[in-house]
Amino acid sequence: MAVCLLSGAAACTKVIHTDLRSVPAKYVVEGNVTNLAGPYTVRITQTKNFEEDNTFPGVSGATVTITDVQAAFTETLKEVSAGVYQTQQLQGKIGSTYQLQVNVGSNVFTASSTMPRQVPLDSIYVLDQALFGKIAKVIVPAYTDIPGQGDNYHFEQIINGNVDKTIYYGNDDFTDGETNTFSLRRNDPDSTLHVGDHVVIEMQNTDRPVYNYFYSMDQSATGEGNGIPANPVTNITGGALGYFSAYTSQSRAITVK
Repeated sequence: MAVCLLSGAAACTKVIHTDLRSVPAKYVVEGNVTNLAGPYTVRITQTKNFEEDNTFPGVSGATVTITDVQAAFTETLKEVSAGVYQTQQLQGKIGSTYQLQVNVGSNVFTASSTMPRQVPLDSIYVLDQALFGKIAKVIVPAYTDIPGQGDNYHFEQIINGNVDKTIYYGNDDFTDGETNTFSLRRNDPDSTLHVGDHVVIEMQNTDRPVYNYFYSMDQSATGEGNGIPANPVTNITGGALGYFSAYTSQSRAITVK
């Protein structure tokens, strides 16, 4: 029990004791197939308890296969380092459905993802935008959504070789056929690009289950929605965390002036 003593105008701080119980480790599977040339990678790790360090060693010895349903082709991936499995022959194609299967001991994890159409990324540009009461330089991906709902987006931003950990995602539920005005701005009062920064933007078109994964990850990370931290919604069956995504990829680069 926390006891608080007040003396004069002293403030009272309530001490909350949290019971961080040990939980069984879970496997985490992260895999991708794109429209670009392979190899494609599947990574397998395991979670740890709260009090353990933040390193997640790879899980070796798994059997990992990816099947191109339309081509009736299945490839067994090669383990190239601990927990990292890669294809040698598979080539991703827009419109194809890919099925992932991971066997680890007695555990079997499966997932399916269909590579959607690609919305052309015309260019990217720098915009001076009001952010937290000041003007910040941010990147805007210039593209026009293809009419007909169903386009989902995930963006990666790399600044001077460093991956921006902000989760950028969107869909065309309310912007079908419109030109994009969404900027890639980090949720940080001190966030701004600077003159001379080299920025690479990758735009991914994903299917809806993968969009749901990034959406739920963002909601959990920011405390929005019900405000209760939870694991992201996964498209992997069998009890693993993570996701499997067949997506289109295109990148543009710019130097901030």
